[in-house]
Amino acid sequence: MKKYIGKIYILIFTFGLFQSCSEEKITKFPVTALSEDAFWTSEDEVRQAANALYGSLPNVGQIEWDALTEIMFSQNGPSVEISTGGINPGSSLVNNLWTGQYATIRDVNWFMENVEKAGLSEADLAHYMGQVRFFRAWAHYKLLYQFGSIPLVDRVLGVNEGQVEPSSRATVLNFVLSELDIAIDELSSSEYSPEYGRITKWAVMALKSRILLYEGTLASDNSMLVESAELAQQIINGPFSLHDNYTELFRPEGERSSEIILARVNADLPNGYHSLGQWLGPISFHASWSIYTPTMALVERYPDINGEDISISALYDSEKPFEHRDPRLRQTIFNWMEEVEYEGAMFENNGTWLNFRKWIDPAETAEQRSHNDFIVFRLGEVYLNYVEAMNEINGPSQDLLDLINKLRARGGKGAASDGSDIIVPPIALADLTKDSFREIIRRERIIELAAEGMLYYDYHRWNLLDETMNQPAIGIVPLEDRTFTSPRDYTWPIPDFELINNSNLKQNPGY
Repeated sequence: MKKYIGKIYILIFTFGLFQSCSEEKITKFPVTALSEDAFWTSEDEVRQAANALYGSLPNVGQIEWDALTEIMFSQNGPSVEISTGGINPGSSLVNNLWTGQYATIRDVNWFMENVEKAGLSEADLAHYMGQVRFFRAWAHYKLLYQFGSIPLVDRVLGVNEGQVEPSSRATVLNFVLSELDIAIDELSSSEYSPEYGRITKWAVMALKSRILLYEGTLASDNSMLVESAELAQQIINGPFSLHDNYTELFRPEGERSSEIILARVNADLPNGYHSLGQWLGPISFHASWSIYTPTMALVERYPDINGEDISISALYDSEKPFEHRDPRLRQTIFNWMEEVEYEGAMFENNGTWLNFRKWIDPAETAEQRSHNDFIVFRLGEVYLNYVEAMNEINGPSQDLLDLINKLRARGGKGAASDGSDIIVPPIALADLTKDSFREIIRRERIIELAAEGMLYYDYHRWNLLDETMNQPAIGIVPLEDRTFTSPRDYTWPIPDFELINNSNLKQNPGY
């Protein structure tokens, strides 16, 4: 099982690929130190170098980003610091994002400047270059999204070359999109048949579609939204299909699902584990910690079974909040009003927090060692990218609504307590406008993608963080007072150490 990932993590270079990833606290892998002088002599060594970069893919720690939105409460210090208004140039999430992405960029540049020494064929070289180029493009975009104008680094810098001028946002974005186009071409060869977990042209297209949606949301024209939708449609027409059970998709049973475009593969090795189940589970589940928990704001987002908001639903009963609701509510959050026996594991309300069911594997032992793969891109998100972009371009249509209804209907598959299907009626097109359909799409992104670590980016681009993050987080009881300073907090501060090291950088406004 997971033979591929066993190869990926054999090599972790001593120059520190993992030095700032939050996953370093989650997963421990064997480390082999290699001398640079003895490298680049064969394709096997090129493969090892490319594999090492896969450690920078998002892993289960990514879900903490949802705690920077209204839908999740965190007890973890780095996200609490930001959600309570304490973001500053020394914040650990700020520093980790900056140093982690530039570490990835450095390692990609080192790869690109040395890989030709191995004497690979032109086709094989392109396949490796496409994979690593993906990482460099995404790292630059993550920095761009949070910090604005940043140094663009496309080569290995010498010891005395750290004083890099920041490039404009437009320049960095153009570089990112150009890099992704090149990577798509490099990975499009019919001879390229990658193993599960590797970067493919489909993964690059999914990333580019996501970026263009993010950037197109507030752009002055629809050109980026048009391209985002075109890429998404190619993926929808490609070799993927929705997994037939929402719960299983996020458990070991969902690994290698036809819905997954790219997953961070977590090896079934003695020391290759993470503790996501322990982070999310209620205390009654193997003494879990409930570090990341849903809020009532997320619970209230789920409509009734007919797709009506609960504020206007004739079916909703606040005394029985899980009845007649979208089935994904029960598949994402445990019913806090009852003790639940979940496939042999007992889940009991602790009286304060709500608890996620999504990602929980009841087959875990008391050791709390999880091996779930983390889904980076999946078809469900691509549906939503396409629908949102096309609604902003042309407004609602039956074809777009059909994709929303497919996700809703999938949520009912096997969702009844006896494992049978729950019929989820489709939402009707009649009377929908661009504005009203936009609200349905946004709600769908929130509930379909909850606890996958992407909603911060949605709230950010929708300009809703100042509205939602100035409200207290509430579970069974109030949990946390929150503060978001707008417009300052929409752009993060440059880390203090970087301002000291590079006099060309200026601190972002307000910090």
